Amino acid sequence: MEEARKRRLEKRRAEREKEDEKARRLKKENTRGKMAIRRQRNRRRLVIALVIVCLLAAAGFSVFNIISLKKEQHDARQQQQELLQEKKALEKELENINDPENLEEQARDQLRLIKPGEKLYMFPDELTEPTTESQDEDEN
Repeated sequence: MEEARKRRLEKRRAEREKEDEKARRLKKENTRGKMAIRRQRNRRRLVIALVIVCLLAAAGFSVFNIISLKKEQHDARQQQQELLQEKKALEKELENINDPENLEEQARDQLRLIKPGEKLYMFPDELTEPTTESQDEDEN
């Protein structure tokens, strides 16, 4: 009977060792599985983060383009207003081109023509141009 008890104890020890070995093996496999799952999660998070960063960059670039186009549009409208004002001034000047008073003024200024009986006096430019001293006195 004692031999039977010893055999049963040895059998139970062997079964426990097998179960312990099996548990250790499963534990190692689970650890590997957990690490693999962690790596997959990290990769997935990295990919999601990259996609979000790309979307944000695209949105930022689009906003930048919209702002620059709005500024360009504003500048174009401002230039258009300036050109319209210049056009009005030129049209007014064109209306006055055939005016006899304007023709006489242009002839006197540019061509230095005079009416019969008038005398033309020509002075050097230094005498006719205001000097800086007289400009300073006028400002005070």
